[in-house]
Amino acid sequence: MGTTSTARRTAVGLLLALLVGLLSSVGTSTVLAPSAHAAEKGRVVGEVLVPGNVKLKVRWFDKNWNFLGSRKVNGSIYSLRLAPGTYYLQFTDERPAYNVDKYAPTDVRVKVKAGKKVQKNVRMKRGAAITGTIRAGGRPLGGAKVVAANANEQSFSTKANDKGQFAIGGLPDGSYSVFTYDRKKTWVDKSTYVQGLRSTQKRHVGIVLRKKAGKLLVDLRAGGQRVKETVFVTAISKASGQFWTVKAKRGEASFKGLYPGKYRMVAPGVGNYLPQDGAIKGANVKAGRADLASTFTWKKRGASISGFVLDEVYPDTVLKDVQVLAFAKDGRLLGSTSTSGDGSFTLGGPITTQGGITLKIQPGGSNPPYLTGAYYCKFGASSLSPLSVTQGEDLQVGDLLLPQLATSEQDNKSNCGPDHTAP
Repeated sequence: MGTTSTARRTAVGLLLALLVGLLSSVGTSTVLAPSAHAAEKGRVVGEVLVPGNVKLKVRWFDKNWNFLGSRKVNGSIYSLRLAPGTYYLQFTDERPAYNVDKYAPTDVRVKVKAGKKVQKNVRMKRGAAITGTIRAGGRPLGGAKVVAANANEQSFSTKANDKGQFAIGGLPDGSYSVFTYDRKKTWVDKSTYVQGLRSTQKRHVGIVLRKKAGKLLVDLRAGGQRVKETVFVTAISKASGQFWTVKAKRGEASFKGLYPGKYRMVAPGVGNYLPQDGAIKGANVKAGRADLASTFTWKKRGASISGFVLDEVYPDTVLKDVQVLAFAKDGRLLGSTSTSGDGSFTLGGPITTQGGITLKIQPGGSNPPYLTGAYYCKFGASSLSPLSVTQGEDLQVGDLLLPQLATSEQDNKSNCGPDHTAP
């Protein structure tokens, strides 16, 4: 059965949102600000109600579905210690994707309070399954990758055997676009649409790839320059909705096994530029041919913070190698940098408009907490909050003073000068 246009638009539109979140999270730190660490944690405990001995895993996310961690479920009981806040817990059956008796993923929302225990029992149900065979060029397509994606931003994948047979179990209720990827990247076709699956149902489909695949080479640019970072980017066919993710290096993304037609790209933030979803300029893949003249450009610059760091005791002295960190209101690390020889810094990145930011300065370099200012001394840390930033603009915070440690904490009390006056 071919994909209907309405269903394809729904699935692909929501899939784009999923890819933006996934790609933006690649390489993103989950470091928390000191204030978040200091909060007393609470406990979440419960029983996962499934018959039999099933391998399970629990993953936990913040209220915005940013991934935080994962753990195996010990038997049927789980226990987590989390900082106060609202979380989503996701329980998954870790048996192979081809097991048609797998349980579907189950999500629960929980609110954690400091020093308190909350119990959340979870009942999982058997998922639906899609089975089928894949053929191309008149032969079974062994080793092909098969991905079933639904309109709730979930995707499930498996690999066909040498006879082109596949099975994907543990599917939540819903409709699915089934994308097929030839291992040799020779054949391609539009997705197959499987509508209205319900728990324990099994649907068998026959998939035939009829078109010769093409290739696409994309130059990646930001701020008028070739992108230097290594980054994962995703190309999405405007004709079929199928998507391909590759690791781009030295400002080039090379795709193979593509469906003919025009393409758009979903990309994470790079440098000081925000994540972007947009057309790949000049991309028009032809069956069996290579398109080598396409470009994707990041255009939306993130926010930045600039200033200087001075010695608190000798405020006429700038400090080099001071580490500068910016934390979001929820404790996530937004970015970090170090001061240069003149004490200046500019901290940037794919930072969106937001308030409640904490800026922290602390000794960095090769031998913290020692820094060379007017004298060679031990230094402490300092914070500035709350700050608000606007994407595309630079917030200038002026001069920041880094405190020296007390005289009693210096290795040599004369290290910081005869008139050292740190408290």
